[in-house]
Order: sequence, then C-alpha cells, then structure tokens
Amino acid sequence: MSTFYQVGEVCHLTGLTPRALHYYDEIGLLVPSERLAGGHRLYTASDLERIERIKDLKRLLGLSLSEIKRILDTDDARERYLAAAQETADPARRRRALESALRVTEEQLISVREKVEQLGRFARRLERHVRDLRRELAGAHGAHSPVPARVRERLGGRT
Repeated sequence: MSTFYQVGEVCHLTGLTPRALHYYDEIGLLVPSERLAGGHRLYTASDLERIERIKDLKRLLGLSLSEIKRILDTDDARERYLAAAQETADPARRRRALESALRVTEEQLISVREKVEQLGRFARRLERHVRDLRRELAGAHGAHSPVPARVRERLGGRT
C-alpha cells in the first residue's frame, strides 16, 4: 500500500507552495496520484521524486515549466515504450516499442542540443561584452572617456 501525502505535507517536504502544486496540476506537469471525493489532492513518494526532478531542471538548467514538462513527458513515454518492449514476447511488437523509445529519445536529444547551442550563443555574446568593456576600461585615462559606438549600441544609446 502506498503512503499518500496531502498538499500541506508536500509543501513542507519540497518547499513548494500550494499554489505552485495546483498550477503544476493545471498545466499537467505534476498530476496528483489520487484525489479524494472533496477534490483534495494526494501525492505519493513517486510524485515527490518528480517534484525534485522538476526543481532540479528548473534550478540547474534554467528551463521553463513548459520545457520541463516536455522533458518529463518524453522520459515517461520512453519508460512506457521500454516497459512494453520488456513485456512482449512478440519480436515485431518489441521492435516497434524500441523504435518508439529511440524516436522520442532522439527528439529529446535534438531539443537539448538546441538549448545548449542557444546558451553557447549567449555565452559568446557575453564574452564579447566583457572584452569590449575591458578594452574600454584599459583605454580610460580620465574621469570620462568616450564610449565606443559598439558599446553605446548595446546600451541603447545611453552614455
């Protein structure tokens, strides 16, 4: 028999607010394992693990909730396909399930690579800003030094 946690307990254990839990449910990111007749949400240890994964993806990678949902949905789909492949003795069904698991995993990999590329572009832009600002500081001889046009553009014309 599973142990169930009510919203208040989940909030205490995870640091989330009741509003966040309700919002996660609303967008399908974390659907409670059970609901009581009065609509009270009940969560399991598995749900608590999912919350920790959500928090990690958000904190460590800075992903949006929609990006996190896509990742977790893909993980869930892959697990379902792999379980189906394990459960069947039919080689054709096993192959289809494994092909499906591979397809969703490849799609997820493409998405992650795109995110890494976006972060790389952002890092390169910041590196240029740092270089320009260091050059500007090195060339500053007086209390006021003219700001290069490139830096002025980045500042939106404010100098």
